[in-house]
Order: sequence, then structure tokens, then C-alpha cells
Amino acid sequence: METITKATSSSSSGPTKAQWAECMAKVQQGDKQAFADIFRYFTPRLKQFAYKHMGNEQVAMELVQETLAAVWQKSHLFDSSKSALSTWIYTIARNLCFDMLRKQRGKQLHVYSEDIWPDDYCPPDLVDHYSPERSMLREQIVRYLDTLPIKQKEVIKAIYLDELPHQEVADKFDIPLGTVKSRLRLAVEKLKDSIRADQV
Repeated sequence: METITKATSSSSSGPTKAQWAECMAKVQQGDKQAFADIFRYFTPRLKQFAYKHMGNEQVAMELVQETLAAVWQKSHLFDSSKSALSTWIYTIARNLCFDMLRKQRGKQLHVYSEDIWPDDYCPPDLVDHYSPERSMLREQIVRYLDTLPIKQKEVIKAIYLDELPHQEVADKFDIPLGTVKSRLRLAVEKLKDSIRADQV
């Protein structure tokens, strides 16, 4: 697509949300060239994301291929009014990453907002129901962060703002993984209460 190609080459920030929405509308109609633009733009970015979480280049590339295949096959599920394309694609990649970790390593998953944030913010099937923009979650967390006790504040900041895996947070603060989970859930409950109180 000419607009995507030009935007990619002329802007360091890449195509706009509206340009990607237009591109995906063409993908939904079976336009392979539009999909090629998405593939070319997101492949290196997804590879970096996947490698960070999987720690293996070959596995990371497999995850990238699966993610982009899902983008093509599930393109009809994308709704630009509910999610930016990048958010939707990274949600698919993150879900596949968790699935792969569970199958291949049997490790405890480093689950993000879909595990502990309220269901009305992040429904279980993020690909089909669309997660909200992560920036919305970050803004709410930042706004209410100071309402938390210091130990809960440290944990929620590390996981949501610094995006550290749970085990890294445990190592950073020299506490058991279970304590991280416990503080995280207590912090989320307090944040939910604060948000509800402000909405009354």
C-alpha cells in the first residue's frame, strides 16, 4: 500500500492508527499486498518482542510467523474503533507467547493485565474481545499509584509500568513469587476501589 510504504519510510514513528486501520480494512477484503505491508513492518518488531520473552531466536521467529498468520486468518475480528492495530497484534503475540511457554517449559506464566485486571477492562479472550489500549491502564495506574502502600506500589509499578515478569520482580525485591502475586492482587483490589470511588 502506497500510504503505508511512504509513512514507514518517511516517519520514524511509522504509519498512523488511521493508516493502519485503512490497511487492515483491505486485508479483511483479502488484499495480500496490504498484508505484506503489515508483515514487513511488524516482523522485526515482533521478533524483538518475542525474543525478549522466549530467549530463543528460532522459537521467537516461530512465534512471529504464528502471530502474523493469525492476523491474516483472524483479520475479520479486528475493529479499529476498539483497538489500535499494534495493540491487537501484540495481544495476539502475547497470548501465543504464554501458550508456548506453558506447553514447552511448563513454567509459571508471567501474565499481565488479562490475569489480574477487572474482566470489564480485559476480557479473557483478548483476540476476540479486544483489550483496551494499554496506555489507558497505565494512566489509571499512575493516577492512583500513590493510594497504595509502599510495598504494593513497588510491585504494581514494576509489573505494569516497567513490564517486568513476575519472577524478575520477586528477584528484584528479594521476596517469594507468591508474595509478588499476593501484593499484586491486593494492589489491584485497592486500585479498583479507588477508581470506583471516583466514578460515583
